[in-house]
Order: sequence, then C-alpha cells, then structure tokens
Amino acid sequence: MNSPLLFDILTAVRSDIQALNLPGLSAANVVVQKVPGDRAQDLPSVPLPCILIAPNASETTDPLAGTNLRDDIVYPIRITILAADGGDQQFGFQQYLGWRETIRRSFHNQRLTSSLCFTVQVQPLPIVDKAAWSQRGLFVSGLVLNCFSRESRGS
Repeated sequence: MNSPLLFDILTAVRSDIQALNLPGLSAANVVVQKVPGDRAQDLPSVPLPCILIAPNASETTDPLAGTNLRDDIVYPIRITILAADGGDQQFGFQQYLGWRETIRRSFHNQRLTSSLCFTVQVQPLPIVDKAAWSQRGLFVSGLVLNCFSRESRGS
C-alpha cells in the first residue's frame, strides 16, 4: 500500500529542512507531528531547539484551478521553530530568525525537492508567539507552507 500523499509531503518537507543544515540544529531535531503543539505532552523527545512539522487546518481545493482531468489540492503544512530561551531577550534570537528566513526563502515559490508539489506558497505566522515567550519562556515562531499538488480524479 502506498502512503498517503499528505504523509509523503510532510516527510519531504522534513528532508528539505534537514538538507538546509541550519547552524546549531541537528537533523534529528526536525520532527513530524500529527498536531502542531508546544504543550509538554506534545513536545518530541529530542532536546530543544527543534523544528516541528505538522498539518495545519485542512487541505483546500479551488474549483477553478487544475485541468479537465486533475484537481489542484493545497496542503497546509505548519513549520514551528521551538526553543527554550527562558524569556531572555537576546539568547538565540539572531540564530532563530536566520532559520526562519532560510526556511521561508527555500520554500516560497519553489517546488519540494521530491516534486510532490508543483509550488509552495509561504504564509508567515507571528515571528514570535508573545504568549509562549512571556508565559512559558519558549521561543515559538511559525510559517505555513501551502503545498500545491495537482492530483488525478477518481480512485
């Protein structure tokens, strides 16, 4: 049985981020999850900082996009940079902003290296989640990769 396309897209995004060799981030710290979360029970068993990859909301379709035989489906993938900085205003800030910028530039208006999606549009989320930072001492920064796939109709 073939794996679902969404699962393949999630793992391709993980591989593409790992290939960026972001300074200070181990490839093992790029993790795919079912649900994006920063609660203690949602966190992976890898040490922070890490990058979490998960589906975001639901896929969308545009009845005016695609062809007579194929439909364009957009899969939203949330990318979350997560680090424990203890509420320090300076610790890791430059590095985490560099990761965010590198990820955005690497995906926006590009294809995944696996060619599962014909283009990706990046939707920035808050640069720093103020509540996570001030209440829990976590640096949380997110992007949504809208991955466009052209899929054949029928089974």
